[in-house]
Order: sequence, then structure tokens, then C-alpha cells
Amino acid sequence: MDISKTKAVIGEGAHFSGTISNAKSIEINGTVEADLEAEKVSIGPEGEFRGAIKSDLVVISGHYHGEMHAHSVWATETAQIAGEVHYQSLQMDRGAALNCRVVHNWTEDTGNSVTEPEDEDAASDDAETGDEAS
Repeated sequence: MDISKTKAVIGEGAHFSGTISNAKSIEINGTVEADLEAEKVSIGPEGEFRGAIKSDLVVISGHYHGEMHAHSVWATETAQIAGEVHYQSLQMDRGAALNCRVVHNWTEDTGNSVTEPEDEDAASDDAETGDEAS
């Protein structure tokens, strides 16, 4: 796979505003005001991002302000995060600044975190019923 076709880079000093979609991986070292959907988002130490992010993995070393929905978030020691972060896995290095609402284990109508306990209860009920029938 040719990485040049799968990775977008917004260089230091560049300014972008709009919507970014269908990016496999994006590295932000400049200033971005956008709504963004990508598999991996990396905000470099000089990068600034304002807007919504939906991603599998977000690595933040710069400034972020907005609403984020990510499976995994890594805030490095230079990260400054404001707004709202919905995540399943969060790693925060010493020195990272989070001044935001942080929500663990978000779902998007997939029911993963909602239905699993119900399924476990159902399994327990079935096990109990099976024990009673013996």
C-alpha cells in the first residue's frame, strides 16, 4: 500500500477550514478548523485543531478544542485539550492538560456497552434456568 495515498499532512504554518472526510490518516501541524473523520488523527506539538473529530485513534501533542469521538485517545505531555472527549481507551502523559468533559465508553447506537450487560444477564438467567431444570 502506497502511504502517500493514505496519509494527508497539513504542514506547520498552513491554515485550513472546512470538512475533511475519507482520510485514512491525517497529521496536523498547522491550524485547522474543520469537521474531520479519519482512521487516525495526529495533532503535532505545533498543531491546532478546532472542530469535531470522529476517529479510531487520536494522538494529540498540540491544541485541540471541540467534540471528539474516538476509540483510543493519547494525550502526550504537550497536549492541551478543551471541549468534549468521548473515548473507549485514554492514555494521558504527565504534563498533558485536559480542560474538558471526558466521557468513557461512548457508543454510536451499536449497543456494545448497552447490550453486553443485558446479554450477560440473559446468559445468567439461562444458566440458572438450566440449573433449575436439572
